[in-house]
Amino acid sequence: MASDARGRKVLLAALLLPGLLALRPAAAQTEKPNFWLASEDGSSWISFHLALQFRWEYRYEDTGAGRATRNNILFRRIRPVIKGSLFSEDLTYLMQLNLVPGSLELMDLWFGYEFIPQLRVRAGQMKIPFTRYRLNSYLDRPVVDWSHPTRYFGAERQLGVMFHNGVRRPPVIEYQLGLFTGVNARASNGVGMPEVYAESVGSPSNLADPAGMDDMHSEFVAHLAYNFGGINVRRPADLEGGPPRFSMGLSGAWDLHPTPRQDLRLRLAPEASFKAWNFSMDLVFHLGWFDEVMSSDGYRLGMLGGVAQAGYVFLEQYEVALRYTLVHLLGSIRDDARAWAVSQIEMDGELIDQYAGVGRLRTVHEADLGFNIYFFGPAVKWQVDLGLLVFDRTDDVRYDFQLRTQLQLSF
Repeated sequence: MASDARGRKVLLAALLLPGLLALRPAAAQTEKPNFWLASEDGSSWISFHLALQFRWEYRYEDTGAGRATRNNILFRRIRPVIKGSLFSEDLTYLMQLNLVPGSLELMDLWFGYEFIPQLRVRAGQMKIPFTRYRLNSYLDRPVVDWSHPTRYFGAERQLGVMFHNGVRRPPVIEYQLGLFTGVNARASNGVGMPEVYAESVGSPSNLADPAGMDDMHSEFVAHLAYNFGGINVRRPADLEGGPPRFSMGLSGAWDLHPTPRQDLRLRLAPEASFKAWNFSMDLVFHLGWFDEVMSSDGYRLGMLGGVAQAGYVFLEQYEVALRYTLVHLLGSIRDDARAWAVSQIEMDGELIDQYAGVGRLRTVHEADLGFNIYFFGPAVKWQVDLGLLVFDRTDDVRYDFQLRTQLQLSF
């Protein structure tokens, strides 16, 4: 009983604190504070960053056999970041960890070198450059978190080498070209194939119990974009305001030897962003080709996905946002996954619980309405969203509802 009372008090404080802070005037800010130390000659420097997300989420779920609820209070992310330069402004590095209770993960660890502004190289573990939408930070989402297209199509983190002309502040013509190991470093995003086939996926980035980097192979990834009018492509919200600006891009990922039931062979994603006078809109379309497991017919188109989101910032620190996403699994991949599941059950009847639902999911829709307050620009942010999730299956249609609120601190 005492623990329940403490939990209610924590939840009440989490919900009331943003409202109390909103009563205080906040100057319009578009950048976060930067804490750094530099050598006497300025050629070497180091900066320290931290991101905290404290969340309450409520989920009303349709399990097929009835209704269930989930009610959680959690630290969604605790991520310290160290970055800087060494000996020269041209030689840079970055390390990011994830320290939430029960998890210790290496998120990013890379070194970079700038030959000229139009030719830079980055080597280590990083997000692969698959869509600007996903290259951007989780801290700047118009609703509380990522959605199903990110989980199914990526971009995930991998080890590799990337050439580019700017990631954080790209020029008008933007490019990122990379060669990667093809092995997903984290079991969070880019895990559509294992979910379709009901297979487990390891996490080599888990420092407490790392999975092995088995079956490494080559994957080429590219992102090209045209950015007009000085658009800030790093953040979806138009906190800066101003006349119309837009960006148009295309991403592709080609896996030369995908691991069966783990990797897509080919991913393509055209996307577009538009901003004007504090209004913003982003559109992303995904296509995924896969190698069939139960035949030798090569690879086929198996997944489609999309993201459409829009937001409007008013009175300098408030934002309303809408987001709709979908993932559609074509009959080709559903039939192949179902045939694989049946073959496994026939060999070992104890696997029926694992594979019983394989091939039944057709489409996942998610619609979210969000409201955000930027207390001190993006450094302190409170978000609330209400969402509807629709799971269209061959046997029924299931509806889930979610309510989430999150307080975020980042610098």
